[in-house]
Amino acid sequence: MYDLFWLYRPTAPSVRAQSIQVINAAWSMAARGHRVTLAVQAPRGPSVSQADVLAFYGLTPIEGLHLHVLPSGRTAASAFFRMRFVQWLGRTAGQGVVIARSKRYAREALRGAGGRFRLILEAHEVDSRQAREAGEPSSQLHDLEAEVLAGARGVVCNAPGTLDLLRASHPSLPPAVALHNATLASRARTPCPSTEGIGYVGSIRAYKGLETLAEAARLLRAPVTVVGPDRSPELSALSEGWMRFEASIPHRDVPDRLAQFRVLVLPLAKGLFGAQLTSPLKLWDYLASGVPMVAADTPALQCAAPGAFEGYPPGEADALAQALRRVRDDPDVRHRLLEAATIRTWADRAAELEHFLQAVLD
Repeated sequence: MYDLFWLYRPTAPSVRAQSIQVINAAWSMAARGHRVTLAVQAPRGPSVSQADVLAFYGLTPIEGLHLHVLPSGRTAASAFFRMRFVQWLGRTAGQGVVIARSKRYAREALRGAGGRFRLILEAHEVDSRQAREAGEPSSQLHDLEAEVLAGARGVVCNAPGTLDLLRASHPSLPPAVALHNATLASRARTPCPSTEGIGYVGSIRAYKGLETLAEAARLLRAPVTVVGPDRSPELSALSEGWMRFEASIPHRDVPDRLAQFRVLVLPLAKGLFGAQLTSPLKLWDYLASGVPMVAADTPALQCAAPGAFEGYPPGEADALAQALRRVRDDPDVRHRLLEAATIRTWADRAAELEHFLQAVLD
């Protein structure tokens, strides 16, 4: 049994991917019998409890998970977060394990308390390479990565492409493993015979490729529903009104909404993120939904879900429209995709993480 401190401060409850990933990963490790300390920052508004936070994600309080809800203000939250970490350090007497989802937090902890914990870096990005791709300064980010990696006992990446890129940037990497994200087994659904429409759940950030989806909706002359925190008059206009927006819903309610669509779509823009660095949370929910999927044909998604989606080249709206039409209308294509879809659970990932910790720490 490990005593783990998740060195990250996600806002919760929230539909942000980082919050969903960290809370589910921490909860699943507690479910395997480990003691897990996690602090989340409450959003502004009415106060929330540990049970409120977990219920938002379809989870329940569990023995071993010590979830602390910090104040909503950043200054107060930061102070309480540091206090929780110092308390944890005092209790674990140098034997505790830090899972650092933030490199900056990891550097600060190493500089202030190096030697009093064992560090595992969890990397979902390679900041220096992404900055270089964007034409921004990268040397300080590279130095940050190097300092944290030098103090880490191991590295957990979200995808093989992330690990490859990190290893190319830092050849003297400590022991490392790629562990994809996942979903809860309870989020699996069976196909619904009355489904209709094309659905997308998530944000509309530029690297998600929603412009291509809007153009495909216009070409297809079929409604595409975007469920998420953002609305975009520009995307709606680009689609000539065929792209429609619904407000975001609690994470626990997403599977039922997914099951109402006839086709799910996972677009990605060209670039490092879509090609190498992503293991989208929506992918794992889509695969468990019982609804066939169209997705950007990138190495990252091919590795994560081989054969389980109808692909299209990122940025090509005509190809996306054709893929959506095939999956919507061809029963053989639909059957083939659903046969290839497999459910990966957070329990699976927790078992893999535990095995890695045993390999590098014991």
